Amino acid sequence: MLRRALLAVSLAVGAIGLAAPAAADDHAVARIELTGVIDQVNAAYIEEALRVAGEDGARAVLIVIDSPGGELSSMDRIIKAILASEVPVIAWVAPEGARAGSAATFITLAADVAAMAPNTNIGAASVVGGGGEDLPETLNEKVTNDAVARIRSLAEEHGRNADWAESAVRDAASVGVNEALSMDPPVVDLLAADLDELFAAIDEGERADGRAYDFNGQPLPALTDAEITELEMNPGQQFLHLLSDPNIAFLLFTIGFYGIIAELFHPNFFSGILGAIAIVTALIGSNALPLNVGGLLLVAIGIGLFALEAVVASYGLLTVGGIVAFVLGGFALWTGVRPGELQVDVSVSPWLILIVAAVGVVYVWVLIRALLQMRRSTGGLSNQPIGALVGGMATAQTLIGPTGIAYAGGESWSARSTTGDIGPGVTVHVVGVEGLELIVEPAPAGDGGRTEE
Repeated sequence: MLRRALLAVSLAVGAIGLAAPAAADDHAVARIELTGVIDQVNAAYIEEALRVAGEDGARAVLIVIDSPGGELSSMDRIIKAILASEVPVIAWVAPEGARAGSAATFITLAADVAAMAPNTNIGAASVVGGGGEDLPETLNEKVTNDAVARIRSLAEEHGRNADWAESAVRDAASVGVNEALSMDPPVVDLLAADLDELFAAIDEGERADGRAYDFNGQPLPALTDAEITELEMNPGQQFLHLLSDPNIAFLLFTIGFYGIIAELFHPNFFSGILGAIAIVTALIGSNALPLNVGGLLLVAIGIGLFALEAVVASYGLLTVGGIVAFVLGGFALWTGVRPGELQVDVSVSPWLILIVAAVGVVYVWVLIRALLQMRRSTGGLSNQPIGALVGGMATAQTLIGPTGIAYAGGESWSARSTTGDIGPGVTVHVVGVEGLELIVEPAPAGDGGRTEE
């Protein structure tokens, strides 16, 4: 249910008030990119881009692929759009070092021409369980056979190596471009380091083994010297697809947890609201990622241990435990996929995990510790001892029922009522302090004591 709600929110944000991809010029080659995790956002983008290219009479559509794979339903949408395209579709795994993994393997094989840049690879399209484990035998046989039938059909339709395609699903086989081209028949059609080389090779009319390039039984149009028109995601799609980057989602989760910790130690609304927004935004992005809840809990536990170090004398033990939990959680954050989905390999950069962990330690030891020391020794902005607040007046900023926030001594404090609920705006009497929490009760009517506005 939560996953469906997040998907609905993400699609709504991407659609509201935003334009479709820019039109392709007549007889130009429309260039679109399929990067990162394959999700509903880039599925909608590619569907719309192919429609625009067909309506505007583009010579062909070039899909530049660098993806570890992604959602099965999104893959199906893209494949259907490619097969229904009104213009030829060229899939090019590029630039150097790129990959077409898992679901991206199917998409590459669905294209009329499949090409790869040097030092690229394709494959690893096996079906796995929710935690990356093998599925039960009966279910595994069912979903694997379905995927095999799909990928063999795509390969055979374009005269490519259907046996290898089957092994990519059954055995998670993966090959580099040189091995892919050396097979008989090849896995892909050609090797091209740049666009000029790609178009020149296609314009030769046939691949190395003599199979002709065609579209609906007709030769492909000449592509050499064709103008390239970029069909880019609209701003909403770009934003939502950015959220599906595992590094961005990891940063948002971390910022969110730190914001909530700051709110607990120093109520101010801003950090709590910022933290909540960051976490919800990260969950929207994680809709397309194989989120491991255990990894997320470890990240939260690590940050919680950092915060406890500021108030508990553990001689660094809590910090060490926090670092271990945080780092392990970061590495384990993206591992599982839903049962029956194609395997997808996404992870957070190890350098990013270590840098954020170091920043977290500094954040707690410098900022939180300094804040707590200030609050223990002073009344905040008024610079008076915390004990001086006892006996004075304050104003309830929120409902205190029995806990809430009160304004006293020039700043906001956590407060607890001893006599029942106290509404916002009510003047209260500070009768005691427990730790960092004010103990309050409603001020008697007509009390002439000091108040805080």
